[in-house]
Amino acid sequence: MHIKLYLAVTIILFGLSPIGHCIPQNFGGNLFGATFVPRKIANDFTDKLIATSLWKGNKLPGDWKRIPSIDQDNILRLTVSPVVFGNHPSSVYANYEGQELRSISIMYLDSEEFIRKKTSNNIKTNLTGLKREFRKIYNEISSKIEDQLYKTSKSTPSDAFVGNTKFLRTYYNDYQIRDLTIRLCLKEDNSISLIILRSKDVTKSYLSTEAKALDKNERRKKLEKNVLINNNGDRNIIDIPIFQQGKRPYCAVNTLGMATYYLGLRMSTDALAAGAKFRYIDSAKGSKMLDLYRAAAEESETTLQRGRSFDFKRAQKYLEKGLPIIVWRRFSFYRDQLHSAAAKGAELPAPTKEDRSQWPISKDDPGHASVITGFNKDTGEVIFMESWGINTRNKRMLASELEATSYATFYFKI
Repeated sequence: MHIKLYLAVTIILFGLSPIGHCIPQNFGGNLFGATFVPRKIANDFTDKLIATSLWKGNKLPGDWKRIPSIDQDNILRLTVSPVVFGNHPSSVYANYEGQELRSISIMYLDSEEFIRKKTSNNIKTNLTGLKREFRKIYNEISSKIEDQLYKTSKSTPSDAFVGNTKFLRTYYNDYQIRDLTIRLCLKEDNSISLIILRSKDVTKSYLSTEAKALDKNERRKKLEKNVLINNNGDRNIIDIPIFQQGKRPYCAVNTLGMATYYLGLRMSTDALAAGAKFRYIDSAKGSKMLDLYRAAAEESETTLQRGRSFDFKRAQKYLEKGLPIIVWRRFSFYRDQLHSAAAKGAELPAPTKEDRSQWPISKDDPGHASVITGFNKDTGEVIFMESWGINTRNKRMLASELEATSYATFYFKI
């Protein structure tokens, strides 16, 4: 009952994706491991977070906790909620690449969190009153932040955006403070967020600086070097990160994030999900997933080619070049146990008539998305990974089983 009420309120009240807030580049990385609620304190951290010394390598102010994120990056979350630009944020994240602080991301108000708190006691909710309350809070917070930003920067903001596609474009009000740019994202009836970064790092593209610096041939050569060839005949792509999806229905989004991050795209899974216009907490129903895949490919400056069932012969040509493949397929827990055991050296069962009868090929079987990273031509096996954690790398399945159980395949080409 509580879940139904929550969904109804979210959809009717806001008419938007509950996670569709303006999320800056690398906003909090992959947030699914961050479950604690920061303790509110009276201290003002505004000057500390924009201090020149902090952005020249000094220690972050206060206590921070590392949260699960992509393999290469380091994401820290502030354990308290101080005042920042006149308001207490719900979360503050520091985003690092290696040892360098790249940005500080701040969330002040989010429709999903607001609805969840208001319906947590399973009390009958007045939708009109709830909508009025959210808008009042939104106006109060946005007004205070804009006033404080104007006083601090002593200038009016400039309009800015990130993203080459309208589908994934995010709009900001940019304030300049010394060598920093403060990007404020206001989305009425949805969210208020802010990001602090060096002005030299401001870009209109989600593509990484490294990827943008390479021409197509250089990118192809770099990706091809990521293919590891083993003595047993395995060819497998390394360095694809894992975005853990948690309990959300994001396997298609997370696998897209994993594959495109490897290709150079720098967008969080929440930002991708917002682009897909998710409207439900426990279902991907109503989302614009195919549009999202096309837009993400365009943002990563790759070409997306879509097929129906998996084609082992075709897939080998892409995997040999270091290009991962995303497959939507029917899922079976029993088969998944076999695939996981094969990652540890167990032999896959022969595709006998009895074995094939256990393959999930019915439309009633649940759908799932996986990233294909490699293959073994001699054994006729594919190597793949999931968005569930580090222990879901290098799973194995017979190519014939994947061809039979898949219903959509996405190939990236540079």
